[in-house]
Amino acid sequence: MKLTNFICVAIGLVIGSLISVTPSRAADTRQVYVVPFSHLDFFWGGTREECLARGNRIISRAIDLSKRYPEFRFLIEDNDFVANFMESRAGLPEAADLKRLVKSGQIEIAPKWVAAFQDLQDGEILARNLTYGQRYARSEFGVMPKTAHLGDIPGFTPQYPQILQKANVPYMVMTRMGPSDKSLFFWRAPDQSKVLTWFTLKGYGWGSHLGLQEDIDSARRSVIEKELAEVGATTNAPIFMNWGTDLWAPNEKLAQNLSVLNRDIPGAHFQFSTPDHYFESVAKLQGIPEVAGEIPSSWPNVVASLPHLWPLVIPATNTLLAAERFATINHALHYGQYPQSTFDFLWKKLIESTDHNHDGQGGWEGDERKRSYSELSILRGGEILRDSLRNIAERVKVPIKPSFPLVVFNPMGWKRDDVVNAHVTIYGDVVPGRIADYRKGMRLVDETGKSIPFRVEQYSENMSRALKIVFVAQDVPSLGYKTFYLTPSETADTFPNTATVSLDDVNDSKEPRRPLGFDEVENDYYKVSIDRATGRVTLFDKSLQRNVFQNMEIVGNEERGGNYIGIEPLSGRTFQASVDSIKVEENNDVRTVISIKQTLIDMPVVQRLTLYKALKRLDIENTIEWTQPRFVRMEQLFPYASHSARIQYGVPYGVNAADNLIPGSGPHLRDEITKESWLQSRHIQNWLSVEDSGSMAAISTDAVFVRLSDGAIRGQMLRGARYTSVKVVRDNLVTSMDYPPAGSYTFKYSITSGTGDWKTNRSYRTGLNFNNPLLPVSVVDELSEKTLPPTNSFFSVEADDVVLSALKKADDGDGIVARLYETTGQPAATSFTFLGQARRSREVNLLEEGVQPVSSSPNASFKPFEIKTVFLQTK
Repeated sequence: MKLTNFICVAIGLVIGSLISVTPSRAADTRQVYVVPFSHLDFFWGGTREECLARGNRIISRAIDLSKRYPEFRFLIEDNDFVANFMESRAGLPEAADLKRLVKSGQIEIAPKWVAAFQDLQDGEILARNLTYGQRYARSEFGVMPKTAHLGDIPGFTPQYPQILQKANVPYMVMTRMGPSDKSLFFWRAPDQSKVLTWFTLKGYGWGSHLGLQEDIDSARRSVIEKELAEVGATTNAPIFMNWGTDLWAPNEKLAQNLSVLNRDIPGAHFQFSTPDHYFESVAKLQGIPEVAGEIPSSWPNVVASLPHLWPLVIPATNTLLAAERFATINHALHYGQYPQSTFDFLWKKLIESTDHNHDGQGGWEGDERKRSYSELSILRGGEILRDSLRNIAERVKVPIKPSFPLVVFNPMGWKRDDVVNAHVTIYGDVVPGRIADYRKGMRLVDETGKSIPFRVEQYSENMSRALKIVFVAQDVPSLGYKTFYLTPSETADTFPNTATVSLDDVNDSKEPRRPLGFDEVENDYYKVSIDRATGRVTLFDKSLQRNVFQNMEIVGNEERGGNYIGIEPLSGRTFQASVDSIKVEENNDVRTVISIKQTLIDMPVVQRLTLYKALKRLDIENTIEWTQPRFVRMEQLFPYASHSARIQYGVPYGVNAADNLIPGSGPHLRDEITKESWLQSRHIQNWLSVEDSGSMAAISTDAVFVRLSDGAIRGQMLRGARYTSVKVVRDNLVTSMDYPPAGSYTFKYSITSGTGDWKTNRSYRTGLNFNNPLLPVSVVDELSEKTLPPTNSFFSVEADDVVLSALKKADDGDGIVARLYETTGQPAATSFTFLGQARRSREVNLLEEGVQPVSSSPNASFKPFEIKTVFLQTK
């Protein structure tokens, strides 16, 4: 045989052997997609600006490695860091490089704006976070990212898969709390929409903790093989391996180590990847399991330990939403310009305030920046809201003369009865002080002349008289207003007091040596009993003939000094409050107010209980003077009788049952609470219900953290933390940051009850009403031309259980956009009335892009629990 023939045959045998071996080897080889990124936290590694500057350097490093190593890939988790890089590098080659690399797929950017918490805010913040992120990616880079990479987020709300789908985001990476037996799965929302999800069992810093950026020695190889096997046991799919953790920069060794890993790790093939590329490679695999439910936060204590930060997010969001709604109405009525750029700025800042970081190296300055963003939304958004309400109120007719009109606005999408707290200034016609007719007496009437009970809480005089009044407004229309008129009267109207009050201390004159008894307050709906010795409160529903909650009280559970997130070592001791005094502050034709002054571990506490003449509810307001560090949880207890009660509560864009958790999920990292504590802990949106034996009790609240212990709802108000994750050294003294900071903190609850369940009683409306008060506007000009009726609805929804979430001007053009959701789990068809006319609509996605043509029917259909964004036809 010729040498050349021999060589050819030999080569053929070798190639043939390789071909015969390769399929078997490929079948046994696990594909590992290494996704380099850096977790670019706000406030954690420094001030906001310092974190952004660090982010710029990391992005620059990623650009350099991508240019020198074509196989290298990199993910930028959030577009606020991308936007900062592009602004600070405007006109420089790096900006062009980043655009080119993003377009080519070597660097992937995000479909979201910031790394926000999931369950501490309204669903609109979650939606806007994706909207701003996706629009930025498309407008600046011409791409539409498909994967939401949720690094370090400690909990997941059940509607998030649907929110992602509505934003054209089909994939998600979960890096905490996922099911321990599944790494790749479809997460299904209540409406049955789903997203393909990877759960990083080893945490978002898995690759960096394995040391892929270091020399791959034998010890490191063993750990890599062990952990790949552990993750591989949870899925048959290729493996997603994050590389990167808090503000880490990729190095050249990481880029070079891919070949070393493929040489030294048997049974695995490593490649650099982006999240989108990984999911595109696994999306068509068969047999991927599905899961559904909520994953409650493993950091619930951030709310009670940082009460100077998180409670502000609720009024800030509600202020912006109300401002949007009424600015939209102003725009549609041609009363004013829609401040689109201002809203965009405020929404981005508010979203940024819900970033999952605090008390890091940014220190108190970082916390105050987050706090100021919420305050900015309340202040600036409040100005837009008040200006919009003023424009409308000044055009409302005044059929009752003489009078001082009070236009009461309802920001919610349903008719309601509720409390109004208003400021009204009374002027004389020529001389402001000539108000003799009003000094004699006053009546509050509606447009028909019907008298409304009201109370003057205080008045002040200078050039005339200013009043603070409180009353209950009934039948205030959906997203509209009803006008009331303060008129002069020879004598004031008189109405019966709200409650009968029986005080135990009147018995002291008969027998001062007896034990303390109970004070009792009773109106048409409830009887409230207050134990004078303990301050415990029992609420009895007269129609149900049963106690709603028995022995409600404020208690303190001592800890040995944990941190502000996950370490919460109870000492076993519980402190009860001692009663200093019980006083009837008010009992009039509007309400009855009882104050209970107490002391709890040397902290002054004032609890105010309020019953109303015209409303079936009991309001509880707790004000705590936190004077100094104490390692204790201060809780408001709501004990209930049944141990088989079903508990439901509000979540972003809907409702969840307490037992509807993703199977197998839960805490397993060192900085998370224990499994036992996690099973009890919930962040709730606006309301919670306890149901049993055909009746229910609902708690509305502005305090989102509760624990569901056996037989009681425990509202978590304040919690003293001994240390944070940051070590502080001042004058050679090693300390930390004490939380909460000293100050006065107020927590509000409201109890309602009735037959049926939360759906029958529409507890979601009660909760949303509680955090969205009626908005009174006083006007005095009856001389100008008026075009609006005394009572009016600008927007309404026919279906009872479809909730209006947002009403806004379209971001592109002059159209009107409404976002709504079905909340009871029943199909619904509804029509929309806007500015007095039924409107056809067409469905769009969160980005306000067309999904369907304009409907030929005036009704829009909703699947159970569906979130829907619609364009309203206005012409």
